[in-house]
Amino acid sequence: MSQEQKVGFVDTHLHLLPGLDDGPDAIETTLEMAELMIADGTTHAAVTHHANYQFSFDPARIRELCAQVQPQVGPRLRIMPGCELHLTYENVQAALRQPLDYTLNESKYLLVEFPEFFEQNAMEGALQQLRAAGLTPILAHPERNPVFQQHLEVLVRYLRLGCVSQVTASSFTGRFGKRAQQMAKDLLEQELVHVVASDGHSPRQRSPRLSEAAQTIAELSSDEVARALTSGNPWAIVQNQPLVYYPRIAKEKKKSFWAFLRS
Repeated sequence: MSQEQKVGFVDTHLHLLPGLDDGPDAIETTLEMAELMIADGTTHAAVTHHANYQFSFDPARIRELCAQVQPQVGPRLRIMPGCELHLTYENVQAALRQPLDYTLNESKYLLVEFPEFFEQNAMEGALQQLRAAGLTPILAHPERNPVFQQHLEVLVRYLRLGCVSQVTASSFTGRFGKRAQQMAKDLLEQELVHVVASDGHSPRQRSPRLSEAAQTIAELSSDEVARALTSGNPWAIVQNQPLVYYPRIAKEKKKSFWAFLRS
């Protein structure tokens, strides 16, 4: 069996390691989450603990914990380092100085989180700096952000810079309310989603499962798109490769929207 055939779901947004942020506080919970992921079909995961005003981020500690947890999980789930970088001036500068401390599996892909409310031009400037340094920002859960919910054109603007859109799996199933659920579906329908990830924090309340979202996406779009968003594209990300699937418009009625996007 080839390496590609062995790849199941690939999770590129996950709080799995114990004692670091608002994820699990004990190794027992970490291992319980890992077993749920394995049973659900996830084979690879980048752990993306917070770097923000509340939680400090220590790249060496992340690597140390990955090395400690991996033997306890075994080969069924490969764990890779990463970060969820809150977009502050200090964090952006740190990522520009030492990008491999923050990117997913030491790739060019950097998972970034926006403040709940933000100044649009300032954030665009930060994203441009990251792009100029050769990094590809992955925009975490835009469907849950009030600014993007009210101003889709801002998200489109950022995607035009070369950023990647990552929607939370449980948004499709209503975990974050009807507004986030509807926006997740709208983004999928308008082909503005590149990756779907769990943003898992716990075994049940913030579950790391991807299968239910994949099924929903298959019903709303196609099996091929569901596989691309939960396996093909995230696998390319952790392998530091170009995405295998870029959303394209297929319906005649949306041509004007995509003409704007590509202009």
